Amino acid sequence: MGTHALGAFIRLGRVRLLLSGFIPFTAGALLALLLGARFTPAQFLLGYAAMAAAHLSVHYSNDYFDADADRFVETTAISGGSGVLATNPDLKPAAFSAAVVLMAVSILAGYAFVVIYAYPAVFLAFAVGGNLLGWFYTAPPLRLAYRNLGEVTNMITFGLLMPGAGYFVAMGRLDAAFFAFSLPLFLYGLVFIVSVEIPDREGDIAGGKRTLIVRRGRVYGFSLIALAATLATVTLLLFAVTGVFAPVDFRPVALFSCIPLGIALWGFLNRSPDRAPALRYATGNILGYFIFQGLVAVYFALAAAAT
Repeated sequence: MGTHALGAFIRLGRVRLLLSGFIPFTAGALLALLLGARFTPAQFLLGYAAMAAAHLSVHYSNDYFDADADRFVETTAISGGSGVLATNPDLKPAAFSAAVVLMAVSILAGYAFVVIYAYPAVFLAFAVGGNLLGWFYTAPPLRLAYRNLGEVTNMITFGLLMPGAGYFVAMGRLDAAFFAFSLPLFLYGLVFIVSVEIPDREGDIAGGKRTLIVRRGRVYGFSLIALAATLATVTLLLFAVTGVFAPVDFRPVALFSCIPLGIALWGFLNRSPDRAPALRYATGNILGYFIFQGLVAVYFALAAAAT
């Protein structure tokens, strides 16, 4: 593989997007730490390696199975895949191989974690489940993104699998506290995926995808994003007021949620069926999502360091 091809192959992996999984994984682990768990950095890293390999595998498999549909999509900073295979179709076999190898690495890392730390074998369900959801998101015969199930898949991934794996790595189990914490994360997962779908509507129609934005349009999408962000903030406010996560103070988390909420409401007030303005507001939603997640992780880390 030449230098140009190697660079294209690396771009195909969109490594920067691993941040969207690393932050909720870390937040889950830190919340467990604040609630009394004890774990080592090595334990954290090996647990994350299992999920990171699965996440990276998805980037390669999605571009591989979406290669035909992505011909109709204009790649943006938040959507449309990497765009690499459209100009480098000779890399398709390498993309497929990378996806399969990374899946194997993910499952092996999960198995190693269970053996080394004597954890319940159920931890493997995170690695296996993440790989299966990612693979069949675009792969036949399920092709979830083409069958009205793409949004649910993403909500499960970012609301349950990634933060749940982090929590499990630290705590050794999933309990009521985690499932309560996952509720706003499910809603933010919906904000994330609908925002990603907004710029690609015309291309997804041409490519045969049945996303929510294809079915209902961009104006509906912005309305749903605003509703999901509002419900997430209300949920976090309830956590803060009731003190259900004591000794963890959720008031700063509720305050941080005003960032994605404000951006979502801004997009709702300026909702447009046209791609150019819609892309601007959808990008704002993604930025707000990352800022919120990052602030929560930093807050949890500082709170853990202070205890």
